[in-house]
Amino acid sequence: ESKLIKKLNNNSELIQKFKEFKLNGYEKDIELPNEIINSVIDTAETYLGVPNKVGGISKDGIDASGLIFIAITRNSEFKFPRIAQDMARYGTVITNTEKLKRGDLVFFYDTYETDRIITSAGIYLGENKFLNSSSNNGVSVSDINDPFYWNEQFFFGTRIFK
Repeated sequence: ESKLIKKLNNNSELIQKFKEFKLNGYEKDIELPNEIINSVIDTAETYLGVPNKVGGISKDGIDASGLIFIAITRNSEFKFPRIAQDMARYGTVITNTEKLKRGDLVFFYDTYETDRIITSAGIYLGENKFLNSSSNNGVSVSDINDPFYWNEQFFFGTRIFK
């Protein structure tokens, strides 16, 4: 937890958002089998090139959390939440990008103005690459170490597959 607070660089507004996030809990139990990781990623990859649309969950337009929601709910019975901030409540938190594994979810903060701490999400593919939907590129593969954007905004990953 102190590692997460540290990432917020003494920004009192962001720290307050994190405290509100904590109130509803995180690192909640989830048991998705490792065997479905590739199916989840394959489903998400069928959306490559689809434009970003806030609230969207179709091939006409999809947002980052919609992409994860569709990929997981199509491949499991688990009632996974639709909103990135609620998704971030499940699984084991990973604060170091070097410890991420294929299939982990990655969460970002402060990518736009909102009252939530978690503002974007993606599915980690391995080798510093993750799949997400962004306003500029739609559904695409990004580099988590991109010094101009993602690296600065990375908050934590979660391991939901066991």
